[in-house]
This record gives sequence, C-alpha cells and structure tokens, in this order.
Amino acid sequence: MLRLAPHPARVLAWLLATACAAHAGEATEAASATADQFKLMIGSMLMSDYIYRGISYSAHQPAVATYIDAQQGWLYGYTNFNSVRFSTSPAVEVTMAVGARPTLGPFEFDIGAAYYYYPGELGPELSNYWEAHATVSCKLTDKITLAPTLAYSPNVWQTGAWGTYAAGTFSFDLPSELVPADVGWTLSGDIGRWLFGPTSSGGGVSAAGGGLPLPDFTNWRAGLTFTYRVFKLGLNYTDTNLSKENCYIMTGDLGALPGGIANPGNNPFGLRSALCGATFSATLGFDINPAVLGP
Repeated sequence: MLRLAPHPARVLAWLLATACAAHAGEATEAASATADQFKLMIGSMLMSDYIYRGISYSAHQPAVATYIDAQQGWLYGYTNFNSVRFSTSPAVEVTMAVGARPTLGPFEFDIGAAYYYYPGELGPELSNYWEAHATVSCKLTDKITLAPTLAYSPNVWQTGAWGTYAAGTFSFDLPSELVPADVGWTLSGDIGRWLFGPTSSGGGVSAAGGGLPLPDFTNWRAGLTFTYRVFKLGLNYTDTNLSKENCYIMTGDLGALPGGIANPGNNPFGLRSALCGATFSATLGFDINPAVLGP
C-alpha cells in the first residue's frame, strides 16, 4: 500500500514554495492592493451531528459551532468553537489556525497550521494536537471547483502516532433557474484517506498502548447546500470503511458494546462503536461580514 507519511514535509514545502512564488509573480500594484485588504467573517452553525473526517465528534447528538475568520492581505487567523462529546469529556473543541491564502489566476492556496485544543478533559489522557495543512482550490469552470488537501500531524491526539490526511473535494453550483430568487444551491462531495503511524508507550489506553498502529481508514461525504443571503442549510451523507471494532480504537467510545472480534493488542474485548458508520446529518447556520452591515 502506498503510504504518504515519509514525505509530507516535502509536499507541504513544495506547495508553500509554489504559493509564495505565485504571490511574488503578481504585479506590484496588485500585490500592494491585496496587502491593504482586510476581511472579517463571523459565523455560527447548528448541527444535527458534528462529523469530522467521517467520525461523529458529538456522539450522534446535536452540536453547535461558531467561528471568527480575520484576513489581512493573504495572511489569516481563524478561531472555531465546536461542542463535542468525547470519552474524556472536554468542555469544547477550540480550533486555532494561522496561515496564508495567496491567489494565482484560478488557483487559491491555503497553507498554514491549526491547533486543536480540548479544555477540561478528565483523566490522564489528553487530545490536544497540532496539524499543518495545504489546500489548492481550482475553479475549473464558473460552476465547478476542485480542491485537493494534504495535512500532517506528528502526534495525533497525543497518542505518539503521526497522521497524514489526503483528501479531494469537488463542488458544483446547480442551475439557479430551478430554485427561487436569491437562493443558491451547490452539490459537493469529498473523499479522504487518513494514515497513521504506531503509538508511543505514553499514548494511553485509547491509543492502544505503545508501538501499535492506529487503523488507517477512508472517509467520504456527499452533500447539498442551500444558501439564502447570509444563511446556509446543508444536508450531508457521510461514511467510512472503519469496522465498529476499529471505530472503538479510534474513539474510545464509552457507549461501545461487546460482541465484536477481539484483538489482543488494541481491542481485547471486541468492543464495537457506532460513531464511524453511515450518517445523514443537517446543518443550519449563517456567515456575516460585519463590514457590509448597515448602521
């Protein structure tokens, strides 16, 4: 099996160099104008289920999220708060990211790093970790966009295992003539593959102990999003190829049930979790640019 982990730093460095070269190659006037631009977006969302890379982070319960995205020129800072339901009972998931978003013609780059913080976790096991990411979005036509992504973490969930995630996303703006005025709708989908290294001896019980690999898996999603002014309604189907036994290894799900195939190394009781299976979910939220709001 092809494994991406030995060279993630090289790929990220190549994408960063390409993005920087693209930015440097723009006209001086355009670069100066871009550097002076400031953008601020604020949004909030209600989710029937918080699904991240095919795994339910809210234990198939409703969740809420809010974010702030500030961008000066092509540099940005992003903070997101999500309610979660982990076995370690954190109060919230806080995502803090910084990076650059240069543009070259039809290509839009997003290269940066994010830190996932889970305050208030109970017990000795903690889930905080950081991850570097690079995305190149390309608008093939006025309605079709493709966006491959590569992300790498040296220590996922403090298990000691590295993690490399590669994914591809597409979106297609459907004909506006078929929906009411001021309403847009978009068909989208993505598929990703998360690969992991072996855990360390300090990785904890949910990390399956030292020297054992976390299970690699593939996840996919298909969705339909409706927009009306600042509001968005999303309908999504998500799934993974994780078995219920491997889902327990990944989540440490306190609601897991016995009866599965036992694995002496990382799941000796054959516990089975339902947090990684096929799921239909809905999201309702809004995105606001305060600069365009009236007095």
